[in-house]
Amino acid sequence: MDADSAPGVPGGTIAIEVEGDQRVLVLRGTVDTAEATHFRAAHGRDRQVVDAIDAGSVTFISSSGLSLMVMYLEAAAAAAGRRPVLRSASPTVNHVLRSAGLDALFPRSGPAA
Repeated sequence: MDADSAPGVPGGTIAIEVEGDQRVLVLRGTVDTAEATHFRAAHGRDRQVVDAIDAGSVTFISSSGLSLMVMYLEAAAAAAGRRPVLRSASPTVNHVLRSAGLDALFPRSGPAA
């Protein structure tokens, strides 16, 4: 396990993975408050600019997990002038984004589920 993916609770991970020349914020499993808090503590105030967000394997996401996605979206917009693409979102994430009125914030790489 690398420094970017030390989970706070079994069953969930948040990591920044490098794929070629792109950084991807990857969320998997149960992304609860403890997981999001652990990730924020590990990364401090330094928000790496990510090119994409992959939340296709999320089974649960708390408001703290959703907030983390928005923080990285805003950091990329401020630093690079563009928003990261939500390249994959599980039905759970899609439901939460729609319920929170945030789905339009995230550009998609394909059709929304």
